[in-house]
Amino acid sequence: MKNILTSLLILSYSFANAVTWHVGALQAHTTPSAIVNLVQNGDTIKIDAGVYLNDPVQWNNSNLVFIGLGTGSNRTVMSWNGGDISNGKGIWVFGNSSTTGNITIDNIVFDGARVSDANGGNGAGIRFQAKNLTITNCLFHSCQNGILEGGSYTGSVVTIQNTEFNNNGYEVIGNPTYSGYEHNIYIGASTDSLLVKNCYFHDPRGEANSLKTRAQKSYILYNVIDEANGQGSWELSIGQGGLIAAIGNTIVQGINSINHGIVGYDAATNPIQKFYFINNTVINKYHGGYTFFNIVPSSGITVFKVYNNIFSSVSAGTMNTLISGTLGAALDTMSNKIIADYTTIGFVNAAANDFHLTSSAVSVIDHSSAQGTASSGFVLKPVYQYVNFASPLAVRTTAGLHDDIGAFEYGITTGINNETDSKNIVLYPNPASNYFTLELTGKIKYDEAQLIIYDITGREVKKVLVQTGKTVINIKDDLTAGTYIYSILNTSGQPLGSGKLIVQ
Repeated sequence: MKNILTSLLILSYSFANAVTWHVGALQAHTTPSAIVNLVQNGDTIKIDAGVYLNDPVQWNNSNLVFIGLGTGSNRTVMSWNGGDISNGKGIWVFGNSSTTGNITIDNIVFDGARVSDANGGNGAGIRFQAKNLTITNCLFHSCQNGILEGGSYTGSVVTIQNTEFNNNGYEVIGNPTYSGYEHNIYIGASTDSLLVKNCYFHDPRGEANSLKTRAQKSYILYNVIDEANGQGSWELSIGQGGLIAAIGNTIVQGINSINHGIVGYDAATNPIQKFYFINNTVINKYHGGYTFFNIVPSSGITVFKVYNNIFSSVSAGTMNTLISGTLGAALDTMSNKIIADYTTIGFVNAAANDFHLTSSAVSVIDHSSAQGTASSGFVLKPVYQYVNFASPLAVRTTAGLHDDIGAFEYGITTGINNETDSKNIVLYPNPASNYFTLELTGKIKYDEAQLIIYDITGREVKKVLVQTGKTVINIKDDLTAGTYIYSILNTSGQPLGSGKLIVQ
């Protein structure tokens, strides 16, 4: 008992004396690697905008918070542009011991991670070998893997929100040796719970899976997963079963797809084998045979619930299979719409991948069945819907007697294609501390408008009435350091503009 109390006292002392480090070209420490041996448990690391080139780091402390201070086109970028990453793993690597974990990373870009074929071709933006990871507002671009997680840290929780994954995968398209072994996200089986929410995946390369998980429980909520012009494999690859809840996602297989399958549920070896696929919009653009769900093996799966989804494809030249695999009593399907030509459904702009509903989408409006609850207690009814990558999720409410089928509810104002007055909204300073000034100019002539600030989970944290002209907003007692999304609404609740706010 004495040893335990001593350890707790040391830990409390360490956190009480945690410090904030400031890295940047004009700071005392110009690169992250310059402070790696100075950082202690519980510290916060703020990194100025700019490109930090060929500076791989292995972090071995716990309870670290990393905040990129860049905005817009001038972000905080960890870039690799050389041969092999020197550690053979990733631009940032976390942990080789059980003492590392509880890591939060916000508003940082990871670009170009690569390792040569001779060393496995498996370079990652982030290689996580520890316990508990939270990623928010980040971008993973042109890496072999975006986030590669694996280790023996049972019970780990991984949360990835408001993050973009673009052009990740193996570098040589069509290479038969390595294609398919790199992914935007790979999560290992030791992870207890994975949450991926309000993320944007697009244009994979080299047969990369958009999202591959072996976690015991995975919640994949309100994302856009679009192969676009890339050459991808599975959009969702469930590596060894588990409890999976995929709700409110837009999933698009691209015209150049290599694998011709959208969801794979493989090697059912996790203790729980339950799959819930609810209120998603799934579009195939590949001209040829394809499969929406591929189940191998199917033995051991106890629930395979597919409710209220839109499944659709290109108008000609396709032979589709909804489910490949024998599920028997585990299969539970209801109120799904399988429509041959996705351009006929009644989407706002199908050519531009805007799959919100118009009034002509009569076959899917007001036709959902009750979604129920997962065995974990997770409510399956969608409560949000995707807006666009720069905005928080919109609250999804039922407009009629029933929810609409698919990822979107007709009649909810989303702002995706609405012309806003963002160019007439000025917010400064940004990053801010203690206060900022909001200036409404130009076309905005409202006597009163509403500023709403959301945290990284989409939770409203501050609401202020503002007028045309300048309004000073005090945030000293409301907002802690981190990244937020703000939205400006007129008195009728219509969006005027939105953007990102960083608090130091």
